[in-house]
Amino acid sequence: MTSPTSVAVRRYFFVVAALLPLLFPSLAGAADYPSRAISLIVPYGAGGTTDISARRLAALAEPLLGQPVVVENRPGGGGINAMRGLAARKADGYAVIATTSSPLFVTPALRPVGYDPIADFTSLMNYSGPYHGVLVRADSPYRSLDELLGAAAAGKRLTYGTAGALSGPRLTFTALVRKTSADLQHVPFSSASSVTAALLGGHIDIGLVPAYRDMVRGERLRLLAVLDDSRDPDFPAVPTLTDAGYAIEFPSIVGLMVPRGVPAERVERLRAAFAEAAASEAFARDMDKLSQPVRILSGEQMDEVIQRNLAVYRSLAEELKR
Repeated sequence: MTSPTSVAVRRYFFVVAALLPLLFPSLAGAADYPSRAISLIVPYGAGGTTDISARRLAALAEPLLGQPVVVENRPGGGGINAMRGLAARKADGYAVIATTSSPLFVTPALRPVGYDPIADFTSLMNYSGPYHGVLVRADSPYRSLDELLGAAAAGKRLTYGTAGALSGPRLTFTALVRKTSADLQHVPFSSASSVTAALLGGHIDIGLVPAYRDMVRGERLRLLAVLDDSRDPDFPAVPTLTDAGYAIEFPSIVGLMVPRGVPAERVERLRAAFAEAAASEAFARDMDKLSQPVRILSGEQMDEVIQRNLAVYRSLAEELKR
């Protein structure tokens, strides 16, 4: 027989459980999140390294979140359009973006973009960031960055290609050229793969591109320097621009963000799942096949990179106007 006391206790706990979401709103929806598919927005076209890596990361995160993670390609404006669209979306944790350096601190340093890279978003984590190299063909006479810049300073007419007239590598290299007396002509392309094809075909002399590992190892291209803030572990003998004495860098990041205002417990749920997926051996193998590094930073560390380089590129943009 159930005693009156036990019935009263059960009723008490039922009442408390019913009131918890009202007394502590942060608990509301925490236990059942996510309850439907999550969109992972890629602000570039299908088939590129950001798209492929995001799809693999999504597949690995799905079982950890217990819901599908659906990749949506929203190209246009060099990533600006997708970032602006996400900033205006409901901050419920069901939309995540896999974004990169250009829409985070390069383009916003050059012109208004309709969003604030820090104030309008919460960074979940950084999971990659391809090294960008200064490359020439394997049969090029130039075996170092100094040799190349010296030839250009001596009157040799050389051309270099980048994926975009206002891309981070282009701005970085422009600043480098201004520190020397070299005269180099820029040729913009629509993608890094187009730059590589033009370089291999002899249409340009220098290419500033990522994903060069296999072509350097296969002795089709020669790596003279790295634009990043650290040396490429695959080619530790090759200097960064700073190592070469020019004190310039282009830190490349690929990270995940959500609109500012997503409840903290949902942010932590996403961070935990994507961090576990990014740290897995399966993801490392997939990224190795893409010749892309796994470079994990916390959300706070990612914010620090964005803030620091917004200041750097704003200063650089002002310098280039002179």
